[in-house]
Amino acid sequence: MRIKIILQHQPKIILPFDYQYAVQAWIYKVLAKANEELAKQLHDHGYALDGKTFKLFCFSPWNGINYKIIPGKGIQLLEDSSELQVSFLIPEVMSNFVMGLFAGQHHHFYFKSAASFDVETSLVEIIQEPNWIDGLQEYRLKSGARFSKNIEDQKYAQYQSPSDDGYIDQFLQNLKNKILATGYHLPNYISPKMSILSEPRSHKYNILKDEHIIEMKAYSFRFSLDAPQIWHKTLYYAGAGEECSLGLGWVELLANE
Repeated sequence: MRIKIILQHQPKIILPFDYQYAVQAWIYKVLAKANEELAKQLHDHGYALDGKTFKLFCFSPWNGINYKIIPGKGIQLLEDSSELQVSFLIPEVMSNFVMGLFAGQHHHFYFKSAASFDVETSLVEIIQEPNWIDGLQEYRLKSGARFSKNIEDQKYAQYQSPSDDGYIDQFLQNLKNKILATGYHLPNYISPKMSILSEPRSHKYNILKDEHIIEMKAYSFRFSLDAPQIWHKTLYYAGAGEECSLGLGWVELLANE
């Protein structure tokens, strides 16, 4: 399930470019209002598979109707409202998140690199679920997908670009792992196919993680995925690639734009 949340705030506030961690923290806080134990489990452990963990939720870029880019500061939201979309692959988590939203509609966002501000949740709208099909669907990555790979003689994992060998295989394996983390059984004879349809565009994100600012690199592009319904549903609700719970990997179905 995906929901659209309209946030009310003072006009002309400046949203810093690195707002993603603050939104993630807000999501956990909202969830904890309805189910503290579930929120802690999701925050601390997520859904495990072969030593890896997946949070299985993502959120859209923070969208203002009218905005202005302020170099070195962030995005100035010129109106008194803006929008976020949030999605969860696991229905139980989503239902608890929605319950938490209505438990208290006021929130103060704390940012590391700019002034903080308050919001009021004025409207929550459930977005109609797409008509899932087995087969080909086209998507656009809105916030970019991040993939990293351990390489011999490199101290840290290296970011992968769509031009690197094995990128598409890594994309599909990440998606497969998210499906398996839910306990869903995938038949071995299914081989999804993916094609990149536009020139990839790189993005850099400065995101607070484990009390450190980490510069993450991600790529956005249009692409097609030819796969069974469960692959499309997982991609749409859990996001593409790594760190989707920090605002990366948000996709839109092109047919829905």
